[in-house]
Amino acid sequence: MRTLNALSLLLLSATLHAAVPPLVLYDNALRNGYADGTWANVPDYSLANTSPVYGASGNSIRFVARSWGGLQFVANSSEFNLVDYQSLTFQVNGGSAGAQKLQMYVCDNYGGLTAPVAVATLVPGGAIPQNSWATATYDFDAAGLTFGTFNCLVIMDADGGNDATNGQPPAYIDQIVFNPRTTAPPAGGSVAVSVNATANVHPINPLIFGVAYGDAARNAQMGYTVDRWGGNSTTRYNWQVDVHSTASDYFWENIPGASDRAHIPPNGNDADAFIGAALGSGIQPLMTIPTIGWVPRSDSPLNHPYFASFKVSKYGAQVPFPYQSDAVDPYDTDAGSGECNPASNASANCVLYNAANGWYHLINNDPHDTSTAVDQNFQKGWVAHMQTAHGTAANGGVKFFTLDNEVMLWNSTHRDLHPNGPTYDEIWGKAVAYGTAIKQQEPDAQVTGPVTWGYCELFTSADDAARGNCLDGTDRTNHGGLPFIAWYLQQVCANPLAGGKHLVDYIDLHYYPQADPSGSAGFIYSNNDDAHTRDRRLRSLKELYDPNWVSESWMGTLGDTPNHYSKPNFIPRVKAWINQYCPGTKLAITEYAWDQDTTSSGAVAQAEVLAIFAREGVDLATRWTAPATNSKAERGFSIFLNYDGAGAKVQGDSVAATSANVDQIGAYAFHGNGNTFVLLTNKDTLTHDVALTFDAPHVATWKLYGFTGTSALAQTGTGGINSNALTLSALPPISASLLVIPDVDEIFKDGFGG
Repeated sequence: MRTLNALSLLLLSATLHAAVPPLVLYDNALRNGYADGTWANVPDYSLANTSPVYGASGNSIRFVARSWGGLQFVANSSEFNLVDYQSLTFQVNGGSAGAQKLQMYVCDNYGGLTAPVAVATLVPGGAIPQNSWATATYDFDAAGLTFGTFNCLVIMDADGGNDATNGQPPAYIDQIVFNPRTTAPPAGGSVAVSVNATANVHPINPLIFGVAYGDAARNAQMGYTVDRWGGNSTTRYNWQVDVHSTASDYFWENIPGASDRAHIPPNGNDADAFIGAALGSGIQPLMTIPTIGWVPRSDSPLNHPYFASFKVSKYGAQVPFPYQSDAVDPYDTDAGSGECNPASNASANCVLYNAANGWYHLINNDPHDTSTAVDQNFQKGWVAHMQTAHGTAANGGVKFFTLDNEVMLWNSTHRDLHPNGPTYDEIWGKAVAYGTAIKQQEPDAQVTGPVTWGYCELFTSADDAARGNCLDGTDRTNHGGLPFIAWYLQQVCANPLAGGKHLVDYIDLHYYPQADPSGSAGFIYSNNDDAHTRDRRLRSLKELYDPNWVSESWMGTLGDTPNHYSKPNFIPRVKAWINQYCPGTKLAITEYAWDQDTTSSGAVAQAEVLAIFAREGVDLATRWTAPATNSKAERGFSIFLNYDGAGAKVQGDSVAATSANVDQIGAYAFHGNGNTFVLLTNKDTLTHDVALTFDAPHVATWKLYGFTGTSALAQTGTGGINSNALTLSALPPISASLLVIPDVDEIFKDGFGG
């Protein structure tokens, strides 16, 4: 057995902690780039209080806590590594009263890293003392703050019900210091991982490394393989005049595309620019073909005021969208939200649609205010235009086409044109009409459909969901009781084109992890990285593949029988339907994301999602959207697409890997390019050793690459192996590591090693 050698230990420990001086946040004044971001009322605090102070002279902070007011200090231009610090200490004095109810938390870019902690629990005696100073000590190891970054601190009122007029008696704070680490961070136990290069062997489809949109140059640098033209606005794109509709996303307006209008559309339209940029970078464009049957009018204005579906001048006074502030477009006050209140709009078309919240909206608007009805021949013309502009699929042009976007949300996102919930038959009818047209024009086209919005749509239609059941209903019953996707697959194989080709080549689904059943916490598709959200984010990966995992979201409340709705088992569930109802159909997941680019846990989740897609046999995937340049989320792609910084990729076959504890260490193995690759994700807040065993001996020099929340992707270790076992020591918390073992190593060709 070979364990991590001295160089590896040094490199890994450098990612964990290094000697740093004390980080003083406040000593007579704010220090080290910290600035005042306090939200307490100005009279309630002072950063230059002269009595009492800790020490012989100087200043302290005076704070009157009331109505959840808080002190907030932020170093906006800095990030500090949590692992470098052992604790936070500050001096606190309760003045003449004492026993104030205060709470504190450490944060990063204004987001709390833990739940607030009562200051009283941090001082000796369990209460803020009267007329004397006490040291409050917040231990980072005990709080689980051993990884990631921080740059802010909040000390705030913990008794919102106190006297709002006078507040709590003044408390005084001084000498706020983050203290350097003096002991190693806590470690977890060793986790066993086994790799069998002869089991579960199947090719990794490179098309899983796709995104939507993004900067073309950066997409090429990253090595993304697919770029999707998709999203809500593409449902109503008029390729002839280069205009799309914002639909419910923004006041139902028709918006022009290419701003310079150097060409007269359709030449040089936004879609052409997108396709040209993708193809020019060696990336396959995936183009959404609208099937809703409407496009923006050809006379749509190029400047404000744009055509809008709910003009105030025509449909009356309107109110803001739920949870938003504007009733009309601030740049065009005639473009309304479509929401209304009978108190200000007496129209019979202002109707209740959500009784629980008392929400009303306008119905019976005229679609022709903004749009023109079209059929499949209009979109067939677009495919022909793409061929003229970019070549046929066989000659390097567009090959991949998708049938609209989130079709079972038309009655909400695009309710101004399609107010009724789509049915099984409508969506299949669209597939027949538009899929046939696409393949008549482009015989080499690969078509994806139906493009679902999420979990419920696997099982039934929007028509059923509109009646209150997103799993079952009349429409499903009328189609043999089959889940919508199962039935759709059945139709694909039962209705081939002449010659035997299928109308749809890829079953196309979207999947996002969902919020807590209450909807009040743990919103995973966000940049929250507090402990609760982080842990749910990483556990939710099991929704993609684990038949026994009960979702911790609202999906987990749907019941286990008879169809195990509470256990998503997303990819195997759909693959089973494919095998049963239309073997050979490929699987595309064309929207997914486990954060919005900036979280440490989201970066690890992104790497593991790609590994899951490879292991479970997904054929094409595009993240919504391309990660921002140099974001943490990019690291999740780069560990596959450029792990050594010189263009080396994980390619070849997925092979079997098993972790003894997937909640601590995720394990995925691949073989190709003359290498065995093992991706290891540490999803815990502690370091872990990983004890690897292989089905056959390796004799080679291995390298380890990885990233954490505070360190970019880099080589983190190297060593030798001359057996079927290897132990990697102290994989960092919330990290992804890629072990690369070459099949042949010249150093060991004569058996050198031990």
